[in-house]
Amino acid sequence: MSGFVMLAQPHHPKRDEVTESSPQTTDEAELIASAASGDMVAFRELYDRHVEYVTKNVARLIGPSSDLEDVVQDVFVSVYRSLDNYRGDSKFTTWLYRVARNVTIDHIRKQPKHKTVELSDWRPLRANSDTWSKLEARDLLRALYAALDNVPAEHREVFLLHEVEGMKLREISELTGESINTIAARVRRTREKMTSVLERKEREADHG
Repeated sequence: MSGFVMLAQPHHPKRDEVTESSPQTTDEAELIASAASGDMVAFRELYDRHVEYVTKNVARLIGPSSDLEDVVQDVFVSVYRSLDNYRGDSKFTTWLYRVARNVTIDHIRKQPKHKTVELSDWRPLRANSDTWSKLEARDLLRALYAALDNVPAEHREVFLLHEVEGMKLREISELTGESINTIAARVRRTREKMTSVLERKEREADHG
């Protein structure tokens, strides 16, 4: 698939943008079938319909990053290559999310971990409709993701979905294909890790 350039603009997600994209219709099913057979016009239409959805989910997982457009493009390269594996036994957006998360997690694993974390003003967050805008306004988003650099990518994903986006464990399980017990364990361990990091930084500040 040479010359594939369909870039998206960075965008941070709101709660109601996480799990939904354009509803799948008969028209979309036909587009998927055509794109899977190599029709680039059909694939471009799928791209246009879902690029914002993919961008929002990738942006949430990787945080502030100049790599966002590259990762989104990598997602759609993977979608193009594996589209004939989509059997329609789940919503297309669910399948698309899983492709995006796999590509994004691979990207995160390849990134160097930061040595320092600035968390002097960071506090645990709970979702509401404008959580992301509040984070940006208070310049805490980078601190949050700096702390999350210290946890595995799969744990980062479910922590953000549950603690920041406010999704229920069952919703996360349906979206990711992981069991509820696995999701719950990852949320618990990440919460413990984040609390430990925060407490350590506060102790350092007290003794500084």
